Amino acid sequence: MRIEHDDENDVAYIYLVDEIGEGEAESQFLVEREGMPGELVLDFDAGGRLLGVEVLGASAILRPEVLALAREDDEEPPPTAYGLPPR
Repeated sequence: MRIEHDDENDVAYIYLVDEIGEGEAESQFLVEREGMPGELVLDFDAGGRLLGVEVLGASAILRPEVLALAREDDEEPPPTAYGLPPR
């Protein structure tokens, strides 16, 4: 699972798979709830399996520690000995 967050637009994406190929998300389902300060969009593949969740208004819906995970993923991992990237 991986989380990305666009601070400027306050949109997060929670990947439930490693990668989503172009056109792989064949259907979307909008989740709205009265009083919820944003929206969720669920992305499904052709087999009906959930690939990821787009969170509109992420800072109002997700906990700060969840958004912090997205920031951690954006940081470059430290190089290993000899300056090679980690595997």
